Amino acid sequence: MTKRDLFGRIWHMNRDMPGIADDKQHIAYLRSISKANKPVDSSADIPLHDLEVVVVDLETTGFYPDHGDAIISMGAVAMRGEHLLLGDSFYTLVNPGRAIPPHIRSLTGITDDMVGDAPELLEALARFFQFVGDRPLVAHHSRHEREFLRSGLWKTSRRPFTHRMLDTMLLIRLLSNPIGNGSLDALCAAHDIPISRRHHAYCDAVAAGTLWAKYLVKAQSQGFSNLRQVYEAVR
Repeated sequence: MTKRDLFGRIWHMNRDMPGIADDKQHIAYLRSISKANKPVDSSADIPLHDLEVVVVDLETTGFYPDHGDAIISMGAVAMRGEHLLLGDSFYTLVNPGRAIPPHIRSLTGITDDMVGDAPELLEALARFFQFVGDRPLVAHHSRHEREFLRSGLWKTSRRPFTHRMLDTMLLIRLLSNPIGNGSLDALCAAHDIPISRRHHAYCDAVAAGTLWAKYLVKAQSQGFSNLRQVYEAVR
């Protein structure tokens, strides 16, 4: 299967997900999940080898969602313990409602024409969280993803961001000395993890998930059996 076939299959699978039809339903759905999910949940006590998460990466027009920057693509892959579930994946372009800056077009390969008929943020978020369900999220240097998801949810549906968000650096800092600023490129290179297409949200999510898996195995080998023990160790 070619990369184009894979990304196309992920996109169409999620584009056609049933259950959400129009803006009012999108908003109602997003508001409903804020009641069902709490920032602190039972995932802290689940054994690490059984922990189900969704690793997410966002590409955006810049770094500041509260100053007009917007999401242009979302990629995610589910995991159970250290195993990536590539058949349980998500990818979509997002129409940012503004021009994509030239340096972002160059970095990501995403152009204004490509996002012209992509879902707007409300629909993209509704479909993304329908995919995620009640699973915790994982991201590398998660502040970027957290802030854009927080801002996007409030902007589109006036609901707070309530999912647990884990950072790959939680385990990396606990179990090793990060290289430099702990960039995804440097850490993946150090662990011989290929990134098939850098700054593609789905490819970066797969790379971050592979990195998370390596440190999850290392954490278990050093006696950590669940996230609660990890949290206690980094206090």
